[in-house]
Amino acid sequence: MLPGGLIPILIMLPNLLWMLFPPRGQPEGSVGSTGRLHRLMEILEWVGRIAALVIPFFYRIEAQSPRQVVALVVAALALLFYYAGWARYFLRGRRYALLFDRLLGVPIPLAISPIVCFLAASVLFGAWYLALATVILGVGHVWITLQES
Repeated sequence: MLPGGLIPILIMLPNLLWMLFPPRGQPEGSVGSTGRLHRLMEILEWVGRIAALVIPFFYRIEAQSPRQVVALVVAALALLFYYAGWARYFLRGRRYALLFDRLLGVPIPLAISPIVCFLAASVLFGAWYLALATVILGVGHVWITLQES
């Protein structure tokens, strides 16, 4: 049994590297960074993010039922896909556009894959409030990412 907090830690690790090694070629300012809708999406993203990062710490990673096994596999695959996107970013010169480019046909993979991972974790833990937090995070994060891409 592993602590559930391992999931948000693994999701946040590449973000720590991103802070140390920021993207190259980032445009000045942020597209769509003004207005009420953008501010609402930022609030949704932060509320969802905080909840999604904290809630798993109250669980343990256990896959005892077939549903939990499937959820664990989906979470692991989403995390591997997320790491593949980050590896591409770091290995190809940290170009800003790589944060948003499709990966294996998936649009904005660095925004989508952690959402999938957290949704799978909500099934793994049987935590509907983690699912709700993840949907809130996803709405804000995906919208903002699309505005910035």
